[in-house]
Amino acid sequence: MPKSTYVLILVAVAVVLGGLVYLLRPDGELKVPVSPTRAPESTPMTDDSTVPWPPAAPGSDIEPIAGVVSVTLKTNKGDIVIGLDGSRAPLTVGNFVKLAKENFYDGTTFHRVIPDFMIQGGDPNSKDLANRATHGQGGPGYQFPDEINAESYGLHQTKLADAIDPSQLAGLPEGAADLSIKQFYEAQGYVYTTQVESFPLVRGILAMANSGPNTNGSQFFIITTKETASLNGKHTPFGVVQQGMDIVDLISAVETDSNDNPVEPIIIEDIVVSVAGGGSGLQPLE
Repeated sequence: MPKSTYVLILVAVAVVLGGLVYLLRPDGELKVPVSPTRAPESTPMTDDSTVPWPPAAPGSDIEPIAGVVSVTLKTNKGDIVIGLDGSRAPLTVGNFVKLAKENFYDGTTFHRVIPDFMIQGGDPNSKDLANRATHGQGGPGYQFPDEINAESYGLHQTKLADAIDPSQLAGLPEGAADLSIKQFYEAQGYVYTTQVESFPLVRGILAMANSGPNTNGSQFFIITTKETASLNGKHTPFGVVQQGMDIVDLISAVETDSNDNPVEPIIIEDIVVSVAGGGSGLQPLE
């Protein structure tokens, strides 16, 4: 297929489907995508073992962590103990530990809570309880790349046509039905690796919030529903709740305003980094 035709197909698909970019607000519904301006001429090779890993994070001093780190989020509702798995996302784990040790998260809130979906925090703007309109818009002043293996979710094998509502098939341009979900996301700017194994995005998993490809900063979310297949391939998962899921559920059930911000602030008072450099291979909750 000529490259120009491939590009036109992807652009048309983006318009037909509605998109799949989550603007620092992981959401269960489809959003308007970044229309691809360029598409790969063929399916990218899955062997990326020659690519340096983890990726660089320009403008930051993040030190990647390859092992397991245990952190305790001490909130005004109780403690949440999370295992961070650097074997799955070394740069992301290094960033979270760096910010925690700098007390960056102290005084921030869980500023977005959606029952049976997720609780989101990590925004320094949320320390200002009087200016709630800015909550969800802040970060550490730098951004760093995603660490996602699309093949962990089978996105390289799942056709676009098999992942959308049958009523949309008739509106797809010729050839689009044969694109994989991985190809579609790559055309939007996502870059994947096979050098890590990504956590499934299920209940109890900690993942990065973002505003599109490679825009990670400080915001994160904890999944409270059974699974979130619509987020696969778009958010870096890097940890799993080991104790305190009852506290997560308690936070998930609090009263919120029209922006999903808890009426009574849920404050992260401190994050304690208790173990570093241990083994690897954490598993999600049963």
